[in-house]
Amino acid sequence: MEHAAPSWPATDVLARLQQAGPQLRRSERKAAAFAAAAPARVAQMSLAEFAAAAAVSQPVAIRFCRSVGYDGFPGLKVALAQAVAVGAPYVHRAINAADPLSAVADKVFASSMEALQSVRVRLDMEAVTRAVDALAAARRIDLVGTGLSSVAALDAHHKFIRLGVAAAFQADPHVQRMSAVTLAQGDVALVFSYTGLVRDVVRIAELARRQGATVISVTRSATALAAASDIVIAIDTQENTFVYAPMVTRLAHLAVVDVLATAVALRSGAAGADVIRRVKRAVSDEWLVDPDVEIAP
Repeated sequence: MEHAAPSWPATDVLARLQQAGPQLRRSERKAAAFAAAAPARVAQMSLAEFAAAAAVSQPVAIRFCRSVGYDGFPGLKVALAQAVAVGAPYVHRAINAADPLSAVADKVFASSMEALQSVRVRLDMEAVTRAVDALAAARRIDLVGTGLSSVAALDAHHKFIRLGVAAAFQADPHVQRMSAVTLAQGDVALVFSYTGLVRDVVRIAELARRQGATVISVTRSATALAAASDIVIAIDTQENTFVYAPMVTRLAHLAVVDVLATAVALRSGAAGADVIRRVKRAVSDEWLVDPDVEIAP
């Protein structure tokens, strides 16, 4: 008998549709794209109506529902209805050309705040703890990311060198590969990818792991990069990063960087605080005010 979807948070159905896309059969992707684009409409449809609107056969529609974790179409409808009822967060396709600037700002901020809260609720703290343990003990850390994902890798590089950690970031993926094969046991490769499906990044992770380094990935779960990693900090946002330039996903990655860097700093104690002060003094002459002097409001 078909029944309702598993008891995930209601909005997770949209994240599941986005995340499962690359792993679905081509015919099933059409059904996923239609359901993600019109959840309220699909929640009111019959199976026949849904299959016709998505331009797939009814057997394909049923197979698609099962591929994304539901026993059948009724379960998917329940999950979509719940997501709509609780006010599923705006994704970028919710913004249209007719929106005034204030509405665009509201939608972007609402999307970002909801996404960060959703990531925090689902953050695997056991994985984060293992990541902090590895980073705090690392002899060397390679920060890895290509394209837009390199934003988080570069931010992590800035954070970790302030802690006195031997951290390195290379912008060129080929240089990242060369660096990866010089890692060794006791080193860490901290790898960022919004999709987890970028060939260069997966290859770098595999090379680092082969050298005995611990590979920590900040990426989507159940992806090629996740499979190539020792520790996965899953960031499963509802944003389609294959179509839209990452916004909320980027913010979630940066928030994880802050969590990791802060935790490593706390582990370093007084010695770490002294390193932070030395780094701060090294660039203090670039400030127009003395950073050690509190500025009155």
